[in-house]
Amino acid sequence: MRVWWRIVPVWACFLARGVFYSSSLPLWEGYDEWAHFAVVRTMALRGEWLVARDQPAGRDVEESLALAPVPWELRSLPAPAVTEDVYWSLPAEERGARESRLRAMPIAWSREDAAGGFQAYEALQPPLYYWLMVPLLGVLRGAGLLAQVMALRWAGVAIASLTIPLVFAIGREVLGDDRVAAGCAAVVALMPGFAIDVARVGNDSLAVVLFSAVIWAGLRTTQVGMSATLGLGLLTKAYLLTALPVAALRKRGWIAAGISILIAGWWYVRNVVTTGTISGLSESVMLRGLGAGGMIRKIPSVPWRTAVDAILLSHLYFGGWSSLTVRSWMYHVFYAVAIVAAAGLLLQLGRAPVRWLAAIYAAFWIGQFYNVLLLYLSKGLAGSMGWYMYAVVAAEVVLSVAGFGRFGRWAAAGGAALFGLFDLYTMHAVAIPYYTGMIRHKANGALAAVHMSDFRAAGFGGVFERLAINKPALISRPVLIALWAAYLLATAALIAWSGRNARTTTPKQRKPEPAPADSFPGEGPRPSISASTGTASSGPTGDIPR
Repeated sequence: MRVWWRIVPVWACFLARGVFYSSSLPLWEGYDEWAHFAVVRTMALRGEWLVARDQPAGRDVEESLALAPVPWELRSLPAPAVTEDVYWSLPAEERGARESRLRAMPIAWSREDAAGGFQAYEALQPPLYYWLMVPLLGVLRGAGLLAQVMALRWAGVAIASLTIPLVFAIGREVLGDDRVAAGCAAVVALMPGFAIDVARVGNDSLAVVLFSAVIWAGLRTTQVGMSATLGLGLLTKAYLLTALPVAALRKRGWIAAGISILIAGWWYVRNVVTTGTISGLSESVMLRGLGAGGMIRKIPSVPWRTAVDAILLSHLYFGGWSSLTVRSWMYHVFYAVAIVAAAGLLLQLGRAPVRWLAAIYAAFWIGQFYNVLLLYLSKGLAGSMGWYMYAVVAAEVVLSVAGFGRFGRWAAAGGAALFGLFDLYTMHAVAIPYYTGMIRHKANGALAAVHMSDFRAAGFGGVFERLAINKPALISRPVLIALWAAYLLATAALIAWSGRNARTTTPKQRKPEPAPADSFPGEGPRPSISASTGTASSGPTGDIPR
């Protein structure tokens, strides 16, 4: 893939933002973060390639959950565990004592099993991400838990950053305009929900990259690229199963699908043998006695409208495992934009590249609906994890911009501005105030509003002093202030650059490339669309283990 020079600043800005997100996020605030970490730790210390689902976490992980504040979704943990809400109401002396004990935990505890039933339940996930993280944790074997967690977070951000050039490459293929494609990448780089998702220890950082690579390989219709990326993706996250039938339906796509199954099929055969299900998800195991027919008969009982709303809400912004949210009207602004884009996209479905992205995106939604059914029948929860939708964020953003046709440049710039402002608001009016004790959950579960008087009371330095609590020694108050300044600069630069990019005259379009031999059946040359004319030419809940 040829990386156009304009994407490099966008890429760098994403990295600056991601490092601040991962450095400021409290310990274990990422979705199921401690369980993901426990899988990597077990592999690194015991030399095990695969980890049992009931493998106990380390003693230091268990102790950290008793000393550091835990996310709101873990509020049912027994004392001495406390949530962020309670932690900041404790006397300063007790908070200091907790932090001192956390930092003084012996390294030997990492080799001892937890005694309180804390298990590495994320071992149900395919193993590729964990394998890749093992060498890093091996190097840091003598470091403390806090340093190991931060190193894995930074590694995840670095891996996830590859999504940015992939979005650009996909945008170039579909939209035929480098500036619009770069604008799409800027939109993704500014999404707060995406930053939260990949700033933690977890396999989504790799899965998003591989799913984006699958989408790009499908546009380029390369059998080798499709086989490799899909096979590796299936070894990273089970939701890439949704891409298998779409890939197989392409002309000669069954070859790539078959090779990807040869690469990753052993994992899913193992799931069938050990759990009786293909995915191995705990909800699938709980419902395996119901059978497909029984599940189908239950479909009408699911409150689908509530479920879809939960997916969309937790996709746009869910604030980590503490389930931080904003006012409903903010979400509905994005809903309205999506509806307009979807209506315009109907006029673009005659183009093969758009159909490929739309098919991938629709198949992923079908997978989400299946997960809704699993969660509702097994746990009574009407929803699914909206942050999973970032797996297909490249298709989502490029399709949205394509839906605005000739106004694509301005759509990308508007999207960047909208997400950039949304990000600044959620970071400074929701996340930082909550993580530093300025605001708490109310009795109904909603967050209280923050006021300027709260910031004045905490003081500029005091805010970052609190963010540095329970972090490795490297993440001090001055370092966090520097990272925050870089985050602000990167966010403002992306918003300003996107607006300037939209006002600049569109360069000469690339010449359409002839359609490869293995494109969709019956296709002629792939059309390209001019962003300047819009004309075509021939040529949650966080407590769910995941």
